[in-house]
Order: sequence, then structure tokens, then C-alpha cells
Amino acid sequence: MIETLDILAEQALMAKPVWTWVVSGGLFAVVVLLVVSIFGQAGEVHLSPQREAAIATGHLDRKTLFENPIFRPLLWILLSISHHFNFQRGKEFLRKQLVAAGSPNYYTPEEYLAISLLTGLGIGAMFEICYFMAIGQFSVTIVILGMVIGISISLYSIVEKASKRLRDITRQLPYSLDLISLAMGAGATFTEAVKTIVRDGDDPLNIEFNAMLAEIDLGTTRRAALENMAERIPLTSVQGIVASVMQAEELGTPLSYVLHDQSTMLRMQRSVRAENKAASASVRILIPCLLLVIAVILTIFGPAIIRTVQGGLF
Repeated sequence: MIETLDILAEQALMAKPVWTWVVSGGLFAVVVLLVVSIFGQAGEVHLSPQREAAIATGHLDRKTLFENPIFRPLLWILLSISHHFNFQRGKEFLRKQLVAAGSPNYYTPEEYLAISLLTGLGIGAMFEICYFMAIGQFSVTIVILGMVIGISISLYSIVEKASKRLRDITRQLPYSLDLISLAMGAGATFTEAVKTIVRDGDDPLNIEFNAMLAEIDLGTTRRAALENMAERIPLTSVQGIVASVMQAEELGTPLSYVLHDQSTMLRMQRSVRAENKAASASVRILIPCLLLVIAVILTIFGPAIIRTVQGGLF
């Protein structure tokens, strides 16, 4: 019996390296197929025209990680990889988020994906170092987990930045429309009224108004400039305002009245949203209150329940 167990143990020890080689070969094949699938597609690495112009003119305020001598070699490799990723819907969604966030550094979706990959590699390496110092061995799973967390954090940050910017625009829009309508009621044109309100600050809405005025100064029609602003700000309220302004121009309706009505409607919509949130808050607060009551009951009657389960109160 003992000899049989020794033979089985020796066979298990001999079979272990075989399984190790099989797993290693499988991982190597997966990596090779991934590299072939990425670099087997045609792709072109290019920068956005805005950033190309900034680099050509030597503007230091447009310096990014792509111009950093330390990260530049790795980032250009990651940029090439991101160009070969074939998911156009995801890239289009990322492009809209970048535009809604104010086009930080005029990044293209591929450039921001490259930065996300760099963040994932950094966090993956940090996780692997911590894991090796604690356990004393390397783990591919920890690296992959760190990369996923890093990429998710990078993508979530731009989505959150876009959402916050859109919230600020929504909050500021009714007051700006009121000021524009008042200035137009006093005899100013639409362009003069917008120039008057953009002097008050550098909030996101004023930045968009400045971009619209710059397009008009460069020869773009007011209709096209408004449409471009509505495309940069993916809000239903802004699109509705632009449509109302265009309709007022076609019908000859006074634009100041239209803008005043739009601001009043936006305030009403915000009041309705606040009432809905207040109504839902009373329902949501029941869950934590119920958990607190259960915790108090268990704290008071917990010992008695335990003694009863163990065989009696006394």
C-alpha cells in the first residue's frame, strides 16, 4: 500500500511540470494572438489639428505627456495600439465625453485611450510590487486587475468631469438667458448681449459663449455657430434653446421674448426635478432607518437570543 502511494506521488510530481508547461504555453499563445490581432490591422497614428498647431508654434501651455521625454516612447507605442482598437462606438462615446468636458488639451479619443493604458500599466505595476513584497511571488492576475482598475479610473474621471461641467452649465443657463433677454430688451443685438455677459467670469457656459462669438467673428453664420455650440454641449435644454432661436429668426419673433420664455421654462423644469428628488428622498431614507432600527434591536435583544439558542435564559 505504501509503495503504491509512493508511486502515485512520484507520478504526480512528474505530471506537475507537464501542467506548468501546458499553462505557460497557453498564456504565451494568448499573448501572441493578442499582439497579432492588434498589430494585424492597418492604423494611422496622428494628433488632433489643434494640438499639432500648438506643438508647431511651441506653446508651453499645451505640453502634455506626449511631449514628456520620459513617457513619450511608451505613450507613442500605446497610441499606436489604441489606433488599432476596432470599437468605433466606444471611441465616439469617448469623443463626446471629451468635448463635453471642455476638450482637455484637445485630446483625441485614441490619445486619451493611450493615457488610460499608461495609467493601467502604472497601477498594475504598483499592485504587482506590493503583492510581491507581501507574498514573495509574482501574479499575472494582480497585474491584469491593476490594469483594469487603472483604465476604469481614467475613463470614469473624464466621464465625471463631463457630467460636472454639464451640471454647471445647466445651473448657469437660466440666469444667462435672462441677462441676454434684458440686454436685448434694452436695445442690444444678440451678439452684443452675449459679449456683455461673458465678461462676468470664466465658467463653462461663458467659455462656450466665447467659442461661439469667436466663430461668428471668423465669418461663421450665427445659425452655424449656435448649432456647433449645441453639438459641444449635449444637453436637451441647449438644443431646445438653439431650435427656438432659429425658429424665432425664421418667423420674425422678438428674440428677447423667446429667450425669456426659455429661461422661465428651465426654472420650472429645475423646480420639478427638485420636487421629484425630494419625494424620492423620503422613500430612500427608509432603508438606512430600517437598518438602524434592526441594529438597535439586535444590540438590545442579541444576548437573550444567543442564550435561548444555547439552551435557556437562565
